[in-house]
Amino acid sequence: MIRLLSIAQVLFSLLWVMVDSVSAKDSTLIEALIKSPSLVISENVQENYTFYGLASYYNNVGHYVVADNETRKIDGGESIELKQAQWLIIAGRHNVLLIKAMGLSLRLDGSTLVLDNPEILNHSSSVAKLVTKSELASISPELDKIRYIHLWSALAWLTKLVETSLVGVQLHLVSDWGLAIVVFSVLLKILLLPLGVMTVRFQRRASKVQTLLEPQLASIKTNYDGEEAHSRLIAAHKEAGVSPFFTLKPVLGSLIQVPILVAVFNALGEMPQLDAHSFLWIESLAYPDTLGHLSFGVPMFGDTISLLPFIMTAVTLCSTIIYRNRHSTKLAIKRQKRNLYLMAAGFFILFYPFPSAMVLYWALANILQTIQQQIIKI
Repeated sequence: MIRLLSIAQVLFSLLWVMVDSVSAKDSTLIEALIKSPSLVISENVQENYTFYGLASYYNNVGHYVVADNETRKIDGGESIELKQAQWLIIAGRHNVLLIKAMGLSLRLDGSTLVLDNPEILNHSSSVAKLVTKSELASISPELDKIRYIHLWSALAWLTKLVETSLVGVQLHLVSDWGLAIVVFSVLLKILLLPLGVMTVRFQRRASKVQTLLEPQLASIKTNYDGEEAHSRLIAAHKEAGVSPFFTLKPVLGSLIQVPILVAVFNALGEMPQLDAHSFLWIESLAYPDTLGHLSFGVPMFGDTISLLPFIMTAVTLCSTIIYRNRHSTKLAIKRQKRNLYLMAAGFFILFYPFPSAMVLYWALANILQTIQQQIIKI
């Protein structure tokens, strides 16, 4: 009995230490919020790294009020007072500040949070927590709606599925996050292979018909105008057994993959799990791979010197050079290659300032696509 009492005392002491440490942490955060909420947000929520170009979205901080099934963004200049069941959420790229304090009056002065009666945070029922976005689901499903809130609900759901899949790969297959992205890329390519084969078949069929029709269509466009030209073009396609929109079939096959691509990029861009995890020469997968810095900033690119975007572009260019279409004319192939070169340049500009995890995935996707093209030829 004495031994059991001793064990109970030890457990109670440990529990008290844990509760006391949590309370101390919360009280420290509350004191900091009362003193300067903007300082707390800039140091703990806002992204410390400055992104450029389209990636500058990651520099933003969003302010939301969540209660039950309602999630509402707070606009600049708006003043509100928190009700009993409401949470104030200040969300950055990776971290989130949660505040629950009935009667707390707040407003946004531009993008700066101002608390009109911060002393309410000292009330015993008030709560203030700093968490990562990946922890929101364990606190409340309602709070988890903040993740990927900028996306349509279906895309947000798909992005969370991608994130869960990536975490599963890292937990059960490989422990390294860089290798997890590699394995995930391969598995996703295998999963989408039937769709890729279907797209190749559509493209092969479209190329054959286009090569067959091209001389006839060119003759019609040269010799006829207006309604006569239109009717003859329709007749030519009908004779070939295709619709005038037959070239859109391969495009539709590719468009089906766009939501998946959007989901993967959003997940890789906002997953806090990638922060501080290195891979090869990349110091952190959550940020651009930085080999050095320029003494000046370049619009859309920033001031960093990154290697991965050049590797990604080189892979795309090599894929374009070896691209073959046995059923297209030389002129059509030349036009297709020109478009691919322009896409390579466009993606280089687009992806350069983004986190290295996203660029790594796109480079891997291009490598896998090149391998597929060599195995399943058009």
